[in-house]
Amino acid sequence: MEELKEIKSVSIVPYTLMSSSISAVVGLIYALILVMVLGVVAVFLPSEASIITSILMTLSIALIIILPVGGFLLSILSSFLTAFIYNQLVPRIGGIKIGIVEMEEITSISVIPASLMLSLLYTIITFLIMLIVAPILVVALQGAALAAISTSTSVAGLDGLGALGIIGIIIMIIGVPILVLVATFISTAIMALVYNFLAPKIGGVKLKFASIRENIFEIKKIAPIPVALIGAVVVTIVNFIFSLPSLAMYFATSNPWGGIGYFLGNTIGTLVFTFIIYTIMALLYNFLRSVIGGVELEME
Repeated sequence: MEELKEIKSVSIVPYTLMSSSISAVVGLIYALILVMVLGVVAVFLPSEASIITSILMTLSIALIIILPVGGFLLSILSSFLTAFIYNQLVPRIGGIKIGIVEMEEITSISVIPASLMLSLLYTIITFLIMLIVAPILVVALQGAALAAISTSTSVAGLDGLGALGIIGIIIMIIGVPILVLVATFISTAIMALVYNFLAPKIGGVKLKFASIRENIFEIKKIAPIPVALIGAVVVTIVNFIFSLPSLAMYFATSNPWGGIGYFLGNTIGTLVFTFIIYTIMALLYNFLRSVIGGVELEME
């Protein structure tokens, strides 16, 4: 029998440690794939292109270091902010509510609570990022524009450039978070609706919880195939919905074969790629949980 549970809080340290560790390993996998691709390219280069080969080898070494370390460091910050902001928002707007059967299978996701929480959460994170990124980006663009302007440019023109820079900063700090708010709310609502429709038919996410203390549960294990299957199907359907305008453009420009190719490539590619990634992440979680501990949730 389905039981409705609200996620009241996320333990920050276990969540941050697990998320950043998975990001580091996934980054290493990406790096190894790119290194193999670069290695194949280097093999087919002519002997005269020794400089290019050396550059590719140097790039390969850099990727093996940068992607795992960069993924780990960035994930520490983003994961910490995600858990911290979530915990601060729950008393104000309520947590995400899930329907779960015998604490083993998530059979439904409450649409409005999930959409509201995730849209506000990512909006706040985007706003914080824009506070740092927007001024840097605008200053960089202004510097490039000033370098291209001739020395005969009037002071008034330069003043106008400064005013445009201020407007650009305001638009990025306010406008971008608003776009994230709307886009995240809509996409999350669609994903939750699709999940709720599919879960009874193909099975939902299967988890194994361990009770630590009252209302505190640790995720001990994630079943890889169920989470990969429903995750891949949901993401593929939502991706198809948002790609309909692009698909329509192919037919509107009398290019139906291009549209069919785009549809098949986009749909199959998303399905396969998402299934593989979700499977890998579930397997990594199960392995790392025995080493560093699992994610802990307060649910009631």
